[in-house]
Amino acid sequence: MEGGKKVPVGDAHAHSNPARGMGAREIARRFRRSGGWFIALLSLNPWSYGIEPPGYEAYMKVVDLIVSECRRAREEGLKVKCFSGFHPADVDRLIDRYRLRPEEVLQLGLRVVRALRGMCRDGVIDGIGEVGRQHYRTAPERVAIASLIMEEALEATEDGCMIQLHLEQAGRATIDTVDMVVRRLGVKARETVIFHHSTLQMATRARELGYNATVPGVPKMLDYAAGKAEPIFMIESDFIDDPRRPGVVVYPWLMAEKLSELATKGYEEWAWKVAVENVSRVFGVEPP
Repeated sequence: MEGGKKVPVGDAHAHSNPARGMGAREIARRFRRSGGWFIALLSLNPWSYGIEPPGYEAYMKVVDLIVSECRRAREEGLKVKCFSGFHPADVDRLIDRYRLRPEEVLQLGLRVVRALRGMCRDGVIDGIGEVGRQHYRTAPERVAIASLIMEEALEATEDGCMIQLHLEQAGRATIDTVDMVVRRLGVKARETVIFHHSTLQMATRARELGYNATVPGVPKMLDYAAGKAEPIFMIESDFIDDPRRPGVVVYPWLMAEKLSELATKGYEEWAWKVAVENVSRVFGVEPP
């Protein structure tokens, strides 16, 4: 790459919300103008789209919605991988707001993940995500429920499902505890397991053990990491497309613009690895 050119940027984890925000088509258009070439789109929970009550049928409607959103992003010229899941925070919301019993939430989450596994096998979606553990303090039984749902999802790697994990940020301990689960389950396809919203330390440990990781592509992090952190991770916007929370976590096009700025400062090779090379390797898509 020559300095001054836009760096092709892959966003390894983002959301779209056509019910409240701009939706995938407009996101893709803006991202493409700033150099975007790939996006992994993950579903939000049903109530974020106004789909209620949040039972099994609601989660299946979410799958239909995210598949449609992925198609719209492809129509705008992006390469796309499509994920749907059962977010660990859903466990708490279903109990606190919707008054489901813990055992009902567990059975619902397992049922949803099993259905998603079949959809991965049939090529409807590319992976399951987000699943994992809550990143905040909550009741132990709720963490246990989320963890069992995560284990069910990890077993879907046998059918070619990619898995995006949402977890607490406890450094090496977070990675190592999941690795213990993976080894106990006999999961072989570690490359298909992605630790979402990782710190640089977590990303390093994940790669040491054969997993992959995404790091939030906020400008301050990119400024810090460029030239210092080994480019073994991918970057993500974790954009939620909610006008009530603008820019959370970062706009994909702002992330892309920051990568191009770093390229002009001598970090072309580093930017290419985190935004193109690693994305191509992990998601199995041809680079631009």
